[in-house]
Amino acid sequence: MGFFNRLFRKIEDVNKGETAVSELESEFYIESTVEDAMEYWVEMAQNIIVNTVKATNNTVERAFVLVDLGEQPSFDIFYQIDGGLVMWDQLDSQSIKEKIENELLPQASNVATAVNDNFTQAEHPNIAYAELQFEWLTGAWFSHIIWEDDKDSKLPKDEILNKWFDTLSKEIQSKPLDSDSKLAWYP
Repeated sequence: MGFFNRLFRKIEDVNKGETAVSELESEFYIESTVEDAMEYWVEMAQNIIVNTVKATNNTVERAFVLVDLGEQPSFDIFYQIDGGLVMWDQLDSQSIKEKIENELLPQASNVATAVNDNFTQAEHPNIAYAELQFEWLTGAWFSHIIWEDDKDSKLPKDEILNKWFDTLSKEIQSKPLDSDSKLAWYP
């Protein structure tokens, strides 16, 4: 739980008379914990997904992002449109492609640094890759993390991307657009 969440929760407890005022002092510490780093990652992942969908003017059925947070950070984005998967650079709209290329993709390096600095400070392994999924009809989104100390973090990014794309291409054929459930990950 982040610093402000802890502090406000403690203030609420004091206001309700459930905690003594003297206990407020115990909440005045700032420390980067694994929980704080995860909370930050979730916030960042939500922003990535929201911006990935907004870039298309909300015209997609599902959105998928492979986030590479390693030495060469990148976002590999693809969408489900009209029942099929398409990479972002294969979209019909030139303006959408330009928006993704010029506004979204360049953020990958800053995202990787910001996210993994928190895990480093918490003395936790960094995120090597993350796979994000978003389903438009339900608003559901899901995240799968591959940590740098996981053997799968050594897989080439192209293998992860291509096999995930291929797996999803088959799975979406039988998964309703309002399933409110995650689809497969690779690995």
